[in-house]
Amino acid sequence: MTRHRSPLRRLRRRLALVVVASFVGIAPGMATDARAHVVMGAKSLHLRVAEAEAVVRGRVLDPHAMYVSSDGKTRRSLVVVGVLETLKGEPGGETLRIAQDGHAVATYREGDEALFFLKPIARSLELRAIAVPGGATHVSGQEHDEAFVVAGPSGATLLAAARAFAASERAGTAAERVALIRAATVDLLTSGDDRLATAALASLVLSPDAEWITGADLPRLHSTIADASNSIGLRAGLIDELSRRGLIAGDPERLALLKDAESDALPAAIRALAPRSGPPVRDFLLELLTSDSEATASTVAEAAIALGGSGDPRALAALADAVERPEARVRNAVIRGLGLSGDERARRLLSEIGTSHPDETTRKRADAELRKLRARQEWPR
Repeated sequence: MTRHRSPLRRLRRRLALVVVASFVGIAPGMATDARAHVVMGAKSLHLRVAEAEAVVRGRVLDPHAMYVSSDGKTRRSLVVVGVLETLKGEPGGETLRIAQDGHAVATYREGDEALFFLKPIARSLELRAIAVPGGATHVSGQEHDEAFVVAGPSGATLLAAARAFAASERAGTAAERVALIRAATVDLLTSGDDRLATAALASLVLSPDAEWITGADLPRLHSTIADASNSIGLRAGLIDELSRRGLIAGDPERLALLKDAESDALPAAIRALAPRSGPPVRDFLLELLTSDSEATASTVAEAAIALGGSGDPRALAALADAVERPEARVRNAVIRGLGLSGDERARRLLSEIGTSHPDETTRKRADAELRKLRARQEWPR
């Protein structure tokens, strides 16, 4: 008998397999006050809503409440919250006493308005012993300071998206459900808040077959890609996902970002954009590596690594020339790029560098890279 996994189970499974952090970056000039931005962890807002038995918007009445058992042996910090709105489920009261499950739990100030993703305390194997009068009524698993505070410029977008995700679970038809999720996802992607947008992008990556963005959304999504205040990681990740879905041709978008990047941001842009790029981007990288441009050593080094891993047959000659450059950082990157290439010609070049390069440190690095290559090839598969 064929077993069919639910969408939520598939989403959880993919979450375990995908490294969402690959898209995360902090935009230059982004405010460092964590309360102005939603601190997102490994789980997206959509998945938070899907996993919770109850989702509420609440006012923090006491962020430092404490439960102490009658014998004094059990002490547990609690957050007391007044319910302002129930987005999902039945929390069962106007005032909730929430135990936070995890190590680096979210912190709040009195009066904060925030979203809480909950399950009844009695359903927690670890904490149900404090499901007593004066103890906790619910448990929240928002680890790593994932305080979903509804404040700042992105607060309204956060709340509207959470409402839409919750409403999608009550939708009468699949089309209505998809429409709600799609609207919320696009709003998050275009919110101007890098963390919210990155989390929405994670949902797309984890659900590659879901129609949560369409060609009709491209004008708004292009605004996120073009906005230099968004992190290069987010912008590159969005290009990758739109390209994978067949909604855009990715290389022209990647090349435009590289050409528009400021010199101090270009190394990070190369790291983010080059791995999935085609010939137009590799032409740009070759130009950086071989021309007498004013590119910084950091930029040339990133170009060398990217070209080495690209498999482009033109890269080897460019790397052979670049290893003679005076900057140690560039020479080390060339060696790393040759190691990423790993083909027979790259191994021969590493051997030559290790034997005859005038700089002793460069010779040693080339020899070490060659040994690593040989060890990988001999390692049982």
